Amino acid sequence: MRNKARITALVLACAMLFSGCNNSPADTSSADNSSNVSITQSSTENSESSDEGSSKEESSSEAEKPESSEAETSSSESEAESSDAEASAPESTKAPETEKPAPDSDFSASWTLSNTWQDGGNYCGGYEVVVNNNSGKQVESWTVTVTVPDGFEIISGWNAQYKVNGSTLTVTNESYNGSVANGGTVSFGFNYSSPSEFTPKDVKFNGSSTPIVDAPDNNGNNNTQTTTTTKPVETVPPAPADPDGSTPVSVHGQLSVKGSQLVDKNGNAYQLKGMSTHGIGWFPAFVNEGAFRTLRDDWNTNVVRLAMYTGASEGYTGSAMLQHEALVRKGINICIALDMYVIVDWHVLADQSPSVRKKDAIRFFDEISKEYADCPNIIYEICNEPNGYSQWDNDIKPYAEEVIPVIRKNDPDSVIIVGTPTWSQDIDKAMNNPLPFDNVMYALHFYAATHTDWLRQRAENCANNGLPIFVSEFGCCDASGNGGNNFQQTKEWLSLLDRLGISYCNWNLANKNESSSAFKESTHPNGNWTESEMNEGAIWIRKWFRGEIQ
Repeated sequence: MRNKARITALVLACAMLFSGCNNSPADTSSADNSSNVSITQSSTENSESSDEGSSKEESSSEAEKPESSEAETSSSESEAESSDAEASAPESTKAPETEKPAPDSDFSASWTLSNTWQDGGNYCGGYEVVVNNNSGKQVESWTVTVTVPDGFEIISGWNAQYKVNGSTLTVTNESYNGSVANGGTVSFGFNYSSPSEFTPKDVKFNGSSTPIVDAPDNNGNNNTQTTTTTKPVETVPPAPADPDGSTPVSVHGQLSVKGSQLVDKNGNAYQLKGMSTHGIGWFPAFVNEGAFRTLRDDWNTNVVRLAMYTGASEGYTGSAMLQHEALVRKGINICIALDMYVIVDWHVLADQSPSVRKKDAIRFFDEISKEYADCPNIIYEICNEPNGYSQWDNDIKPYAEEVIPVIRKNDPDSVIIVGTPTWSQDIDKAMNNPLPFDNVMYALHFYAATHTDWLRQRAENCANNGLPIFVSEFGCCDASGNGGNNFQQTKEWLSLLDRLGISYCNWNLANKNESSSAFKESTHPNGNWTESEMNEGAIWIRKWFRGEIQ
């Protein structure tokens, strides 16, 4: 198993790519072409297997977790292996040498070598690329070509579509970032595997030779680069039609909370049902239009949850911060174009208490809620699974009382989900001391093979006492995210939630080798999946979403 070396911080220009609800994708009518990306099991999709993402909480009948969790142990092992990967990276791998652009160059680019490692005798690494538009006019679409060694493969990529043909890598824009204003920038990134060393050369942007500027040193550092970002003005396209002739947000609009119930713009009870991603840092390829469209049209879902880990070695607050922000914005923009609801999840797990990264959370939610203030699509989940020492009265509620006003000043109408103690099982603690805000719901998580009658009774009691509950994560298997599935218990859970009108998201949209993962390891991420590509849990839950299980 290979682990990447730590990804260095991206240049600030990445943030310009993504716009708010009024500046959303100009055209997503064509399916995401990320099927051109070569996905292999030696990619970052495997690195999470040794991280805390490989485990969910394990609870006894008293809903408690062992003090030394598998998640924390795996995270430590992952960081150790990551250090080994750094040590084994080939010293001769170099970032591109800086060239001084000609005065009349229409475009220039910086290539940041973010990581290097070796796998199976191949040279592997990652690049973050920022292209500057100096052409004097706005670009409406773009294509980058670069010469690569024979046998070169893309392991994973983000913010663009990738295709390798012989010795040429071709990178094209996504539907949401094709427009680049004069003086603006656009960025993308990828991880690669190559039988020989790779340094980008013969780079062209829309057919124009593109000098490499402000290149980093061999460690991926770049202390001299400064780039001014300019966001292009874009518009939201009409929502694509689904088989029923209507799409979720167009019909139901801005959601709110009335009593214990989620309601739509007309005040009618409305239930969200969908899928949660795994950690987007480990499975970035599953954040694509084809996948989400299939979930909407074939699986009959109306919401996607974007899980962004905070404290993991591949977490948001690590060196890959801007990459994670880019993936969140990409996922939001796709859901806007598909007229789906989207949950922006601050995935607290290894941190135990959300207060550990409160400043980061405040900054993140302030930026996202400003950018998407007018979007009825978005629900904010401000802490995933507080656990360990984290208690409702002393840790979680005070955190929420600081974060929620930050969102409210930008987006006063949005629904906000707040995690509860013991891996979001102790919803009764919130019922006894609720938050003093409107449009707030409280997270309940369950894994059907572990959490049975006792937790269902708690859920029903809290709902009957007026607590607004949102099951933002559940699995058919046990609480480790693995083990056997218990579909009878899952059916009892979902039947109860349907009767109470409680919304829910299944864990998880990925091709990881574990029971809770929807797809087999060899499955592509781009949607239109067959049952032969699914794990048994996904086959069952898809049938449930489609009303085929009674």
